[in-house]
Formats: sequence, structure tokens, C-alpha cells
Amino acid sequence: MMARLNSYLRQLNLTLPILAMCSLSPLAAAESLSCPTFVEPSKAKIEWVAPYMVFNGVPMSVKRFDSEQSPAEILAFYRRAWAQPPGKQAPVENSIPPWQTIGVVQGKCFFTVQVQSANLSGSTGLLSATQADGKPRVISADKVLPMMTGSEIINDIEHRDAAKTARTLLLSNTFSPETNADFYRRMLTDKGWKVISSYQITTAKGPGITIIVKKQLAETNIVITREGSNTMILANLVDKP
Repeated sequence: MMARLNSYLRQLNLTLPILAMCSLSPLAAAESLSCPTFVEPSKAKIEWVAPYMVFNGVPMSVKRFDSEQSPAEILAFYRRAWAQPPGKQAPVENSIPPWQTIGVVQGKCFFTVQVQSANLSGSTGLLSATQADGKPRVISADKVLPMMTGSEIINDIEHRDAAKTARTLLLSNTFSPETNADFYRRMLTDKGWKVISSYQITTAKGPGITIIVKKQLAETNIVITREGSNTMILANLVDKP
């Protein structure tokens, strides 16, 4: 699941302008979305990317599809499926090459389709649903990550895979990777975590540091790298690795 999820996250920014139009607010985590049926394109191969996750406080589910139909045919299908009567909000369309996007509000949910060309005449894309219910978000104690002063949260994702739950955070700050590593080793140890390993790594963007800590069954993996003038901290907190 994580490989599909990481691939989806690289594409997710395409939907954010549309999500912003709908003014979706931070929500509580739940095991599933309560949305109307998300109509799917016919004769398409469809698989789950994430049956349920929370992206930056917004609950959502994501599927991937591959179809013999062209992107134009997929978009036309959803224009017909989501045609709204007068007075209702019509579908919203957007284009950020190579992707084309169409989305619509249905009840408390917002459906989005992202599609691009694939295999000469066919297409591939993503079906995502988000839900607004106005409940406050609650983060369990084993999924709370300390942060250095001035850290910015780039992405915050909670997801469920089989019998385990996880939270993946991407942070940015201006402190050095070494300063960040010292901070996390000290702060997590103070909170009862045990450092299992801490070592230097080499990435495509340069050297980095990996830290693995455990507390009972819970495990946290942190990868710290430098990108330009900022340090990026990617942390994955899992209750049952």
C-alpha cells in the first residue's frame, strides 16, 4: 500500500486548488467515509490506493483506474454523471498538464477525478473522495511527533493498512540535519522511546540521517535530509509495524 500511497501523494497537489474552493475544514479520523456512491468509469481496471486516510486533517479515500477510454471520454462520462439541476453546484474542471481534473460536491463529500493519457489511446487516473463533518481532529499519543521551533508541516497523513494505523509527516525547517537528529533522539528518548538505530545515509539530493525508535509495539522512522536552505523531516509513526 505504501508504494501506491507515495505515488498518489506526488500527484495530490493537483487536487488541492479544487479542494480549497470547497472550503473543507479539518476533521476527525474515522474508519470509513459516509459518502454517496462514487460512480466509476465502465470497463476500467480499478484498485485501492488508500481505502481511508486523513490528508492534512481531511478524511479521504483514493482509488486508481486504468481504462481503454481516452481522457476526453472519461471527462465526458463524469460531466454526464455529475450533471446538476439548476441551482445546484456544477462540476469544477481544472487542467495542470499532463493531468485533467473534474470534481463535484455531493452532500458532505467532494469527489475528484484526475486523468491523463496512457498506452497510446487509453487513460489512467485517480478517484478521490473527501468528507466534511465538522468534528474536531484527535491524534493519539503514539502518533504525536515533537517539532523544532519554526517547523512547517508540509504534509500530514493518517492511514490504515490491514490491522495497523500510521501517521506520515513531512516537515521543513532551517536547522541543520544534525541539529534535527539530535533534537529527535533527545526528545523521543525523554518521551519513553528507545533508539534502535541512527545512521548516515546517501540520497539523490545528498547526505541524510535515518533514526528508528520503538516504544512497545509502536515504531517511528525518521529520515532527515537537506534541500537547499531547508531541512526536510519525513517521519512515519506506526502502531504495529
